[in-house]
Amino acid sequence: MAKRLTADDRKSTLANQQADIFQPLAQQGDFAELCSALYERELQQLSQVDDMPVAALQRRLASLPHYIRHAAHGCLNAAKQSPLKLDVQNASWQAPQPTKVPSSGTSAEKQIPWFSKHAALGLVVPVLYRTPEFTTIMLDSIDRVDTDKQRLRLNYRGWLDFAGQGEHEEDTLLKPNKRVMTAACCGHQWNHKGRINPRTLTLRELLLVATLDWKKFQVALRIAH
Repeated sequence: MAKRLTADDRKSTLANQQADIFQPLAQQGDFAELCSALYERELQQLSQVDDMPVAALQRRLASLPHYIRHAAHGCLNAAKQSPLKLDVQNASWQAPQPTKVPSSGTSAEKQIPWFSKHAALGLVVPVLYRTPEFTTIMLDSIDRVDTDKQRLRLNYRGWLDFAGQGEHEEDTLLKPNKRVMTAACCGHQWNHKGRINPRTLTLRELLLVATLDWKKFQVALRIAH
């Protein structure tokens, strides 16, 4: 049986690994700041995971440098053509938050032709996520397209049809536009009273932001190094 770490064990292991993780960050400037912010965030999240096996924690720590450098490069490259402002100190995207949840600007029926034409593997799309407590828009990527049944499968949120309905009732697939994608990239959230504090995007979502083509949202761009 795999050995599991207690809370104290996790903190000790993370502290011991942290110095080695930061050693490659000899570069100065925005890249180093982004990496530092992302490392701090990821290590904090790992320290709060309950009952993680030692081997699983070691694998996560070993993979962090690669994904964090990849995300940092992606953010800096994306900032060159993005309408959003990159906050390197907090590793987040910033833009004014509207008072209400933005919409795709089209009916469910009218968005079917768009997905019929543009749905493809790797394309990043927005999903409206609504609970009784809050509403937000998440980014996800397509990993399968079923044109016969006019549906697609997302890497994280599962199957949704081109009209927007998903297998989870809290999910609604939206046709991407600038307002919707801005809200998703910035982690904007709302409740029944209006705007609430933005959520922090996951490392995975930051990588997806870096692949966006803000002109058309019809292709996924490659993250350059």
